[in-house]
Amino acid sequence: MSIVIYTYRDPYKLKENSTLWNEISLCPFFCVAQTMVNGLKTVYGKAFQAGRVTTVKNLTDALYEKWVGTACVVKQHAELDNIIVNISNMQGLSEEEIDNLKKAFIFNRNEVFSSIRTMFELKMEPQNIMDSYLSSEQRFVVAVFNKILEADKAENFRLEQNFTKEQIDEAISNAMITARQNASVQEKSEAEVTDRIVIHGVHQFSPLLLRAIDEISQYKKVILLINYQEQYKSVYQTWIDIYSAFDCEIKNFDGIEFHPSDIMSVSYEGNLLAQNMGRLMGGRKEDILVKEPYKIIEFDNMTEFANYAAKVFEDAEKKDPEHPMSAMREQIYAADSSANDILKIYFPEQFGERQFLNYPLGHFFIAIANMWDPEANSILISDINDIQECLGAGILTEKRVGRLASTFGKLEALFEGCTSIEDMLFRIRKVKKNKKFVSDEKKQEYLSHVSYYAVSTEELNEMEDALKDLEELASFFYEDFEKRPGNFKTFYNKLKQYLQEQILDERELSEEFTDIITRVLSRLDEVENISTSASFECLKSTMSLYLVQETKPGKSANWIVRNFEQIDGDVLRTHKEKNGSTLHFACLTDEDIGSVNQREFSWPLTRDFFEVAQNPIDWKYQVYVRARKEYKNFKRYALIYGLEFNRGKYKLSFVKRDGDRIRDPYYLLSILGLQKERNVDRRIQQKSEQLPDIQIAKAVTGKYRIYDYYRYKICKKSFCLRV
Repeated sequence: MSIVIYTYRDPYKLKENSTLWNEISLCPFFCVAQTMVNGLKTVYGKAFQAGRVTTVKNLTDALYEKWVGTACVVKQHAELDNIIVNISNMQGLSEEEIDNLKKAFIFNRNEVFSSIRTMFELKMEPQNIMDSYLSSEQRFVVAVFNKILEADKAENFRLEQNFTKEQIDEAISNAMITARQNASVQEKSEAEVTDRIVIHGVHQFSPLLLRAIDEISQYKKVILLINYQEQYKSVYQTWIDIYSAFDCEIKNFDGIEFHPSDIMSVSYEGNLLAQNMGRLMGGRKEDILVKEPYKIIEFDNMTEFANYAAKVFEDAEKKDPEHPMSAMREQIYAADSSANDILKIYFPEQFGERQFLNYPLGHFFIAIANMWDPEANSILISDINDIQECLGAGILTEKRVGRLASTFGKLEALFEGCTSIEDMLFRIRKVKKNKKFVSDEKKQEYLSHVSYYAVSTEELNEMEDALKDLEELASFFYEDFEKRPGNFKTFYNKLKQYLQEQILDERELSEEFTDIITRVLSRLDEVENISTSASFECLKSTMSLYLVQETKPGKSANWIVRNFEQIDGDVLRTHKEKNGSTLHFACLTDEDIGSVNQREFSWPLTRDFFEVAQNPIDWKYQVYVRARKEYKNFKRYALIYGLEFNRGKYKLSFVKRDGDRIRDPYYLLSILGLQKERNVDRRIQQKSEQLPDIQIAKAVTGKYRIYDYYRYKICKKSFCLRV
């Protein structure tokens, strides 16, 4: 079969070109993201239902199920760790340099892991890599790559290839089954034509997707579908630069390109702005029409912007608690979506159901792993907060829930400087001894003003027992870890046994947490038979693979502020929205649009590694490298596309300060003329709004102001303790 590229003009008028529509509307259809799937459903209804349309990720996950599976990732992490540790010599590098590189690679093991996976996914040939153009870090990663190829476990790093037609058909079918299972509403739709597939709107091609396209094209016609506006050649050049690397036919399906003409339309001003930006990019300055400066909101810093987004989301939650993202009066898209790091503190439930690691029990496992010293084979305390996390997890025996954490608060000053459990126990015994031998009432009165002498003997005994149990439990999981053969398997089995017998069977858990534990156990089933050994640090870096669980589809979105990659799908939903929602394009500065702070490749790989140190002719390699280089231009395209095809209102904003640096709005907007508007937070200027009663465990706490509300959202437990 073959690979072909089709372009279309107007995403709202795909049906109007019958030739194109007949070819793409009856076959399996894979979109760049779920937002594109949702947008097509909004515009075209039943033609794009879950049984026939899904994401490219579902396709690659189905085709390369083993490669993306947990067991494969664990084996690769362990093998990579062992190879890095055991490299002893390299031509041209001294022992000290090699030792420093090994430390750097171990410290950045996750980035190195990503780089090694990329090298295998691109099917790099070591003989094509020119050593003389490499940095010392790149020479080291190539040495690791070669060691893996020579190792007896190299098969763990080889992707499936040379699929049969039956395997391809099965993978496509499984991807669609996953789409139906994840759909919020049961939809019945299946592909009527199976000799071709469509891949729609992909700009950032992953090596895995490129390999999937190559494999599928052996048996089916692969149609790569993209939007293209002849009137904005400069803007869309980023797509042509990438897709020309496929070295295949590009077929343009003509159609009428959109030009803003309805001056009464709510989207007219935004559509006109897109046209002006496109003409400016094309050097057609004489055709630009700007009646008055465009308005842009100025946020002083990222926190102020996050507070603005929080208020919009909070209002949406009140309006529709089940689907707050859809109810937001403004859909916010940011060239720098790091505001989500702040927002997830305010609204943790929006960023996925509470994960295992977000529960005190999850904190317990992370804390004891942080404290365990494999060389001393015992707990080494470098941060006393790790002890506090363990005591507050609800695992260690206490007379009533929370008493250990409360006792620790009173004893914290006593434990200052302690580096081991034995140090802590010694100081507790000393306090008990002093209390026992002080009988004078006046001296007792003096001592009672010292926080740790105000703790009762019963509480001190309880703390002693808890610390001993903690040390015993840590030893159960980690003692002699690095000396055991197959230590990963041993740990997984112990963890599985403990979660099943001591937690799931013995404790009363909420339905939500029971479900999370059950899925952790299911994930552990995948790796319980892995006979591999690696360092304790490698185990810590892979723990998140089992203890962090994915959000259930449809429960939440994992963001409040969206990124620019979601614009081209989401904008289609404005076509039929009766309320005329507002699209808010945020963080519009040269730095954020130009992605100057974003690395193109994972460390230690760089642009020179791909462009100078090797020159392969494989089209998959060329497409991948070009796509990574073009990401900053994609952001510019996404902004113009979003403004052009938006059928609702729009807003523009930028964040003025990044640390001590003062930044200006995006240069294209500045040239067209801007009127800056300060975002005045009325909550600061006015008396704080009174909130409804906050309900906690069926008890009403009373009236609170909005700042109390945010404290409550950040940590309900801390809020209750301070009420």
